[in-house]
Amino acid sequence: MITIRAGDTQAMETPNGNYGTSLATPRLGATDVTVVRQRQTPGGFNPPHVQNREEIMVMLAGRVTVTSGDQSVELSPSDTLIVPAHTVHRVDNTGDANAEWLIISPAGMQLFRETGEEASPPWIK
Repeated sequence: MITIRAGDTQAMETPNGNYGTSLATPRLGATDVTVVRQRQTPGGFNPPHVQNREEIMVMLAGRVTVTSGDQSVELSPSDTLIVPAHTVHRVDNTGDANAEWLIISPAGMQLFRETGEEASPPWIK
């Protein structure tokens, strides 16, 4: 068993008001699943992006709107969203407080910008 204490993790800032905290990633010893805690400031956003594997978002606090094409869905605490692999989507904090959610995906997930360029945020490793 591997124990990862809260004091051993830290939020890593990425652009547009986002912070990611690795909870269970390959770097931390996870081999099948990746779990990241994402925090986004009011007005913050994740620009359009896509993963090569399914992604699960579990809302913990705040409110976000996830948009894919012409479909938008608002998520609040305790809501869960399943984003299929290869689905371009964007996440916007549409509330007036920090939004927080868990990202759960298969280990080894790759993240790509809308342009097709691979993105490699430090929290995914």
